[in-house]
Parts: sequence; C-alpha cells; structure tokens
Amino acid sequence: MAEKQKKPQVILKRQVVTKAVVTERFKSFLKHELKENISFYKNKINENETKLLSLDSNDPAAHQLNAEINDAKKYVNSENEQTGFIEELKLNSLYSQGPVDGFVTVSVGDNLYEKLGGVEVVVEDGVVQKISASPSQFDKITAS
Repeated sequence: MAEKQKKPQVILKRQVVTKAVVTERFKSFLKHELKENISFYKNKINENETKLLSLDSNDPAAHQLNAEINDAKKYVNSENEQTGFIEELKLNSLYSQGPVDGFVTVSVGDNLYEKLGGVEVVVEDGVVQKISASPSQFDKITAS
C-alpha cells in the first residue's frame, strides 16, 4: 500500500490579541500586579543607587544606572494614577491586555493571509470565553 505523501509545512509565529472582561476579581488582579511591580522597581532603585556609590560619575555605567533609576522612579510615582485607572474600569467592559505570541502550522495550499490573520481571545477571570478570527485585510480589499 502506498504511503500518502505529506505536504511540506512550517510553523509560524503570529500575534494573538487578548482581552479580559472587567470584573471585580480582574480589577483585584491588576491591583495586585501593580503592587508587585511597584515593589520590584523600588528594590531596583535601591540596588542601582547602591551600585552607583562605587562608580565614578563620569563612568558610562553610572549614566546607564541613573537612567534606569529615573525610569523606575517615574513608574513608582505613577502608582496613584495607575490605581485610579484600574478603579475607573467599567465592569463587563473589555480591557485589552495586549498581544501574546501564538503559533500556526502552514502547509502548501493554505491561505497565508487567513492563517496569519487577526485572532482575538476573550477571557473572564482567566477562563477563555471566546476565540475569534477576523477576516484578513486581503479579504476585505479583494471583496470591495
């Protein structure tokens, strides 16, 4: 019996947009993440300020550390603003958490635009509620 020949294929990385349904639990999660990040940056500031004490002010490493300290301080100083933003999120609205990397297998004969087209995942309290693929830009252009 002849073995069926496999199509050549490759796995490609693509961006998948994640959105969360805003719930009280999600808002608590965001606040917890913010506190963790603030704590991390405060520790980073202390570490870098200690490192600075052993460097000459003209040393390029000192300039880099100062830049890192300033960036961390800006983040720490934005805590109240970020907390206010979290508080203002409307329940049951969608909050874009940004893209994550996803992988897709592409074979000879596949429509690359469909395979790499936009995918959106909606989660509620960490549980996937919906996965949707938007039509590719190519389909929108050729349909007009």
